Amino acid sequence: MQTTDWEAILRTRLFGYAVLYRAREVAGGFEPVEVTAAGEAEALARELELHVGEPAEPDEAVVEPEIGISEIGISCPFGRCGIDGRPLEHVRILHAEQAWVDTLGSDGLRTREVAEGETILVEPGAFVRFRGRPRPGGRVLVAFQTEDRSPLFGHATPLTTAGQAVPADSGARLGQTTTALQRLGLDAALARTRLRDLFALMARAVGDDADVAAAQMAARAAGSYAAGPAAELFDRANRLLTTDVIHRIRGGDSTLFRFPGMFGAVAPLFPLLES
Repeated sequence: MQTTDWEAILRTRLFGYAVLYRAREVAGGFEPVEVTAAGEAEALARELELHVGEPAEPDEAVVEPEIGISEIGISCPFGRCGIDGRPLEHVRILHAEQAWVDTLGSDGLRTREVAEGETILVEPGAFVRFRGRPRPGGRVLVAFQTEDRSPLFGHATPLTTAGQAVPADSGARLGQTTTALQRLGLDAALARTRLRDLFALMARAVGDDADVAAAQMAARAAGSYAAGPAAELFDRANRLLTTDVIHRIRGGDSTLFRFPGMFGAVAPLFPLLES
C-alpha cells in the first residue's frame, strides 16, 4: 500500500494560523478596534497556546464592551483569480461562539453560518470574508492551508473599489475593504465589473511567471491538489506549534509573524519547512 508523504505536501503549501481583526458592530456595518502589532502578536500566541492545550490567561486587551456594542472578529475580503481552478484554500475557524463566511461572486453576495472547526473551501473566482464572535476574553483563531504557493507571486488581493490602493494601516485597511464589500454587495452589476477587473489584474501579475508555474508543478507532484483538506495536514501543522515557535510569534519574529494580513495577524508556518 502506498503511503502519503504529508510533510512533502506541506512543503509545497502556504499554511499557518491567524487571529481575525478586532471590530465592533455598529449601525450599518463594523468599525475597526485600534490595536498594535505587539498586542496582536500576544493575542495570536495566546490563542495558539490554547489550540495546543496549554493554559492561557484571558486576553487583557479584550475588555467588556459597552452595553449594546458587541465585538467581532473579521477578515479583509480577499480573493484570487485561479490558474486552471487552483489553488483552493482550506480554512477552519476556531475559538468562536458563532462564525460566518461571506462570499461575493458573479451571483452577488451570499452569507452562510459555519460551524467551529468546519473546513471551509475557498475557490478562485470569488472574494470571501470570514467573521466570528469570539469566546469571552479571547479572539477568533483561523487555521488555513493554501494548496500551492502561487499567492506569493501576486495571485491574491484584498477587495477594493476602483481607484483605491490598499492602506498599510490595519484599521484603514479593514475599514476600506469592508466598505468595498458592502458597496459591491448592494450593486450586482458594479460587483461583476469590479471582480472582472481585479481578476484580470491578478492574472496579468502571474501571467507566464516561471515561479508560479514551478509552485504549481511542485504542488501537483507532491499530491497537494489530490490531498485537499485532509485532516492529517492540519494535524501536521499543529505539531509545528512548539513552545519555541509560539515564543517567536509572541516576540513578533518577522519570519513567523505578519500584521496586517488578509485575515488579521498571521503566523505563517511554512517557513519552518524551508530549511
